[in-house]
Amino acid sequence: MVHKFIIITRRWKVLARIMSQSPSDPWPSAPLSGGSEAPSRTEEALSTRRLYDGAVVKLRADRVRMANGHEVVREVVEHSGAVTIVALDADGRVLLVSQHRYPTGRALLELPAGTLEPGEDPEACAVRELEEETGFRAGRIERLGGFFVAPGYCTEYIHAYLATDLKPGTAGGDEDEDIEVLARPLDEVFRLAETGELEDAKSLAALFLYLRQTGGS
Repeated sequence: MVHKFIIITRRWKVLARIMSQSPSDPWPSAPLSGGSEAPSRTEEALSTRRLYDGAVVKLRADRVRMANGHEVVREVVEHSGAVTIVALDADGRVLLVSQHRYPTGRALLELPAGTLEPGEDPEACAVRELEEETGFRAGRIERLGGFFVAPGYCTEYIHAYLATDLKPGTAGGDEDEDIEVLARPLDEVFRLAETGELEDAKSLAALFLYLRQTGGS
C-alpha cells in the first residue's frame, strides 16, 4: 500500500511539474473573481465577418462590445469539437498512437483522438475513434471530463474518456492518417511526459483527468 501511494504521488508531481513549466504568474497571490458578486463580463456580438470556411475549421471576425463599453474585434476559429481516450489494455498499458503532425513538422505521441461528426454523441465518437485508430473496441467507456483547447480564440472542446475491457476490432483510419499504435505501461507514459517525448496538450490533460478520477490505479 505504501509503495502504491509513493507511485501515485510521484505521478501527480510529474504532471504538476509539466503543467507548471511556463513563465511564473506575475500576480501569484491575486484572488480569482467569481460568484454572484462578480461583475458580468459578457461580451455582446455586434457584427460578424466570415473569413474562411475549411473542411476542419472555419474562421470569423466578430466585433463585440465589452462589459466596459469598449468595442473590439475577436477572431474566432470554429471547430466542431473532439474526443480523446485513455485506453487501458488487459495488462493495464496505455494505448498511444504515433503520427506525423504536419503543422509541427514531426511525429507526435498522443492518446487516440478524433473529431466529432455533425450531431454525433461524444461517447459514440470515442468508441468509433478508438476502434478506427487502434483496432480495439471498448467493452466499457467512462467519461473523465472535458476542456477547451484554446478558449482565447477557438471554440474546440474536447471530451475525455476512459476505455477499458478492450476487445479486438477493426482498424480503419482516415485517408489522411498514417498511424502506429503502441502500448506502454502507465509509469512509462508519465516518464515520456516528464522528458518531453509526450508533449500533446490534450493527452496530458486527459491523463491528468484520469489521475484525478482514479488515483492512477
